[in-house]
Amino acid sequence: MSDFEREVSESARGWMRTLGNFSPTVNPDYREVKGSMLGEYGDAEKTYFSSKELRELAAACSEVADWLDKRAAADDEGDV
Repeated sequence: MSDFEREVSESARGWMRTLGNFSPTVNPDYREVKGSMLGEYGDAEKTYFSSKELRELAAACSEVADWLDKRAAADDEGDV
């Protein structure tokens, strides 16, 4: 079992798989995960995210989730 498997929750690892089978790169100094995402023409492309980029992605997801909740609440108020 790797450090990643021991120290990162199954939920977080599951999201990394869902996003594109992301897992840590071999060199810890790079602070990156590697996976694949669909490219411009629908083909799989190797993709790297740094720890900084993962934090930016998390903040972006949180912002979108807040917006979705706010939109739904506004719609609920309009239904009254």
